[in-house]
Amino acid sequence: MIPELPLSLVQSLERRLVTATSLATSPFTGSAQLQDWGGEWWEYQIEMAQVQGRDGRRLAAFFAQLGGARGRFLFRDPAIVQSPGAGDPVVVGAGQSGNLLATRGWVPDVPALLAGDFLSLGADSATRLYQVIADSVADATGRASLNLVPRLRASPADGASLEVAAPVVLLRLAAPVPARIGRADSYRFSFTARETL
Repeated sequence: MIPELPLSLVQSLERRLVTATSLATSPFTGSAQLQDWGGEWWEYQIEMAQVQGRDGRRLAAFFAQLGGARGRFLFRDPAIVQSPGAGDPVVVGAGQSGNLLATRGWVPDVPALLAGDFLSLGADSATRLYQVIADSVADATGRASLNLVPRLRASPADGASLEVAAPVVLLRLAAPVPARIGRADSYRFSFTARETL
């Protein structure tokens, strides 16, 4: 079972979508050539709140058990606050790819998700996080097409559930996490993690 980072201890974070692209600019003409390698993933820089005693030691044990980049963990980004459309949304149709996802199960004729909202698909080691980049309103039958970034990593199964209330991402540490221990048995942790693909 993949462990989940305790959210109550997150003080601040930075989230960014990284795209595998390179830009070569000619020093003579100024013309540029872009190469898009197709890779996209989420990266996080997370600062944990200061904790004392037993709580600090438990958090140190959480990071130690991951073994640096060897381990993976689930993270429910506390900065994701949204008001998703009501309903029980699922994927409609197998074989989907790219940046568009057909869904059903939304309340008809109301916004399903709005630009900037997030969702996750899959479970455990197959968990993937996506951001909606355009408003989507469910039609009269409760269907909605969602424009997403990054591109779908794998074709979701027909009927696969969408997690919209508390989306989750699967992360891997970029390096071992040091425990900064201060007076009165106080602990501070900060780390960088990258989405596990």
